[in-house]
Amino acid sequence: MKINNYEIMIAWRFLIKGRLQTLFIILGIAMGVAVQFFLSSLIGGLQKSIIERTVGSAPHLIISPEDRKPAPIDTGSGSVKEFRKAAIEERPEIFSWQQYVLELKKDKRFSYISPVANGNGFVLEGSTVHPVRVKGLYEPDGPGIYRIKQKLIAGKERFSGETALVAKELADKLALVIGDKFILRNDRGENVSLIAGGIFDLGTATGSSLVVLSLDRVRAFFSIDGVSAIEAQVKDVFEAEAVAQRYSRYFTRVKIESWQKTNKEMLAALSSQSSSSYTIQFFVLFSISLGIASVLAISAVQKSRQLGILKAMGATDISSAKIFVVQGFILGAAGSVTGIGIGYGISTLFIKAMGDMIAFGLEIKTLYIVLPVVLAIIASTLASAIPASRASRLSPIEVIRNG
Repeated sequence: MKINNYEIMIAWRFLIKGRLQTLFIILGIAMGVAVQFFLSSLIGGLQKSIIERTVGSAPHLIISPEDRKPAPIDTGSGSVKEFRKAAIEERPEIFSWQQYVLELKKDKRFSYISPVANGNGFVLEGSTVHPVRVKGLYEPDGPGIYRIKQKLIAGKERFSGETALVAKELADKLALVIGDKFILRNDRGENVSLIAGGIFDLGTATGSSLVVLSLDRVRAFFSIDGVSAIEAQVKDVFEAEAVAQRYSRYFTRVKIESWQKTNKEMLAALSSQSSSSYTIQFFVLFSISLGIASVLAISAVQKSRQLGILKAMGATDISSAKIFVVQGFILGAAGSVTGIGIGYGISTLFIKAMGDMIAFGLEIKTLYIVLPVVLAIIASTLASAIPASRASRLSPIEVIRNG
């Protein structure tokens, strides 16, 4: 639809003439866009913080030994009917783990890939025994998955030989400081003396009793011939399930699980948050559209005399309609741009006012800026269709006759 210069000029004059009315419409659009921007950036920041705290310093994908099934027991009756649980190793392992790691490293979607060895042990403190989880990591990818360097409170993130990294909560219980020795016992009653080389805090309950050693040290201490699992992080955290499904078709002798599969409740909560936000934004946008349509419809009535004169001078029905479409576009553009500025200001003030009461910030995405602006312009332009239709049907003879 081609817009002529004189149609833009007339639309602009109509807006200037009713400056107070125009100002209120722009403010209404601006507040609607500000609400959209505020909700999007705030909820986006909240969800990013939740995901970061949940899986930011954890594996996004875990490859573990396949589940063992009960084996049939021959009762000697000629037919096997009874199924009993076969003897299963206490610690199932992946033996050909090197092949899996080499194959995964070809995929550019991964940021970290590390074989791990897991064991349950005890730290001795005099007559007191503290149960701990022991994890053997493969450098440098293993510490990268758990962001040991960023989570380090004291000491160094390097671990080798008898040097271990200890979780903060466990270190506090044992009153450990960097350089202190402690005794670790495995499930067979064997002891080893370790040195606390670093203290870290993953910020999760599962990481509060963790002792981290080198992969080979844990394998030797717990007599693990292979590895307990292969852990990995993907660059796009939400792509983990798709990656897991893809490799499940090729790696048939292991079990592959993504963080999305093991955190279904959290994903459902995040989805509900987003749905609530979209619902609110829709009704805000709908209310704005109704307001614009109402005001421009009144404007069409108020400007009927001028429109009648324009039509008598040769303006076509389509040209008359275009004047209000242009008005809707100008109002939407001015209001949405103003609204982004207001929304950013409100969001920033909210974060500052809440201070330490909230542990997340705003997530400013190009989408959160562009989408409200585009939607507001489209909505205001479409809302102008009602007064535009009225203007196109206006008869210049009746208008001039009725004064």
